[in-house]
Amino acid sequence: MVPSRPGARPPTVAEVLRLKELPHGRFMADPVSPVRRTLYGGQVAAQALRAASLTVPDGRVAHSLHAYFLAAGDASAPVVFTVERDRDGGRYSGRRITALQGDAVILSMSCSFSRPAAEATEYQAAAMPEAEPPGRLATYQLNASRTFDLEACVPDDPQPCYRWPARLWLRIREPLDDDPNVRACGVVFLSDLCTGLTRVPQSAEKALLTSLDHAVWLHHNRTPNEWLLVDLHPLVTAGGRGVYTGQIYDQRGTLAATLTQESLFDHARLPKPTPK
Repeated sequence: MVPSRPGARPPTVAEVLRLKELPHGRFMADPVSPVRRTLYGGQVAAQALRAASLTVPDGRVAHSLHAYFLAAGDASAPVVFTVERDRDGGRYSGRRITALQGDAVILSMSCSFSRPAAEATEYQAAAMPEAEPPGRLATYQLNASRTFDLEACVPDDPQPCYRWPARLWLRIREPLDDDPNVRACGVVFLSDLCTGLTRVPQSAEKALLTSLDHAVWLHHNRTPNEWLLVDLHPLVTAGGRGVYTGQIYDQRGTLAATLTQESLFDHARLPKPTPK
C-alpha cells in the first residue's frame, strides 16, 4: 500500500480500510507513506472502527464510537488493531479497540453496533443550514499526502471563521466497498478533518490543534461517496482545551451523523501578537 516511488499516488480511502487479519483478534493496516509524518487521526479512528466491524455478527452496523487519541502515529509504519469483544446481545454488539505502533498505544476506542429495527420512530430537530449545493461551487482536491481521495466545496458562511472553514461539503472520490459498515467508516474518516474551534476568535493566531478525543453518532447510513455537509460549532474553551460539536447532513437535509471533539487550545505557548 505504500507508494513505491516519490510522486506515486497515495492509497485511496477504500484501500486504507482494507485491513489484514492477524491471529488473536488483531488486524493490521499497512503504512500509507514512505516517509515519516504524523498519521491523520480520522484515518486511525476509521480503521479501528473497521477492525471492530469485522468481528460482529452479520447485519449489525456501527452507530456510535468514542475514541481517545493518545499519541501521534507514524504514517510510514504499520498499525495493529486489537479488538476486544465486550458483548454480543440480541440486537447490540460492543467492542473495544486498541491501536498500536510497536509498544505505543496511539488510540483507544469503544464502539457499538446494532441490528436496525424493522420499525423506528424518526424525528430530527436540527435543520441543515442554508448552503449552496456542491454542483454550484468550485471543487477542491484536498492535500493528497494526508487525506487521499477527498474533495471539498466551501459554501458561503455568515458566521466568521479563522484560517479554515467550519462548514463545507466533503466526499470521498473513489468508490467504497458496498458494505454499510465501510460506509460508516468513510463518514468517520472525514469527521475529523476540520475543527469547529476555528470559529473562536483567538484561533486566528493558532497552529493546527491537536485532537484529544472524538465521538461520533451515526444516525442514518449514508455513503460518503456522495456530498455530505459538515457543519461545526465551538462550545467552550477552558483549561487549555476546546470542545466543539458538529452535524453531518446529506444533500436532502437528513442528519446523517453527529460528532463532538475535544482539542488542545493553549494560548500560553503562543507568541504574543506584535502591536500595530
